[in-house]
Amino acid sequence: MQNDNSNYLAPPWIKYPTSPKQSDFWKDGSGAEYLLKYKETISDEDEYLKIFPKSPTFSDDIEASDKLSKETREFLKSSLKPLFIKLWRPDGKPKYDIDFNNTQNPVLMYDVILKDTSAHIHIGNREYHSAEEIITLTKEEFKDLPAHVWEELKYTVYLNALFYKISTDIRLMNEMITKKDKEILFTSDNLEWGLEKKEDGTYKGQNLIGLAMMEMRDVIIEVYENYELIDWEISGEPYSRNFCKCMVHKH
Repeated sequence: MQNDNSNYLAPPWIKYPTSPKQSDFWKDGSGAEYLLKYKETISDEDEYLKIFPKSPTFSDDIEASDKLSKETREFLKSSLKPLFIKLWRPDGKPKYDIDFNNTQNPVLMYDVILKDTSAHIHIGNREYHSAEEIITLTKEEFKDLPAHVWEELKYTVYLNALFYKISTDIRLMNEMITKKDKEILFTSDNLEWGLEKKEDGTYKGQNLIGLAMMEMRDVIIEVYENYELIDWEISGEPYSRNFCKCMVHKH
């Protein structure tokens, strides 16, 4: 399963983080070749998964809760559902419930992370320029469905869009990991996505992107905890190397 230096073949979900398990990418070409290499190399997958837990992109689907409407549950099982949409929790609700006005040493984040176009995001056979574009175009795909389907799944869309975005850039991933245990306040004039500071110093807004970042960060920390143990000589080129601060040059 490993070489003499105790380094490991990269798991498929880290080698190709923007290719969901259901993607045609894994059926032929480099994807199929890598899956075969993975199966031939990993002799004890149970032990391997203790070191490299599967990311949401490769995990089995979570059964939708009865708290979700019938229309939403049917949509999640239909071919109409965009490839990348996947529940992280049965009810599609945020993991965290925090009082934004009673946080200790929070981290402020801004919409640049949604708008950043320094690395395109490939999901299946689709390409997006930014996380914001994923969210905007996905919402358009819901327009012929009952309005409550989007309302029940919008947080899941935000969560997955952010995960795919962060997965394209090791620098952003490391930045998120360094902020572990800190509550994230996403400042934005979109009061569904983030928060706006009022004249009295308190915040108003839902902070759904901030909550999604916190939940996504927990998963990133778990999935990438042993990233340094990956042997990229046997795994091939990593999907993402560090970006410099200019957000343009890739190293």
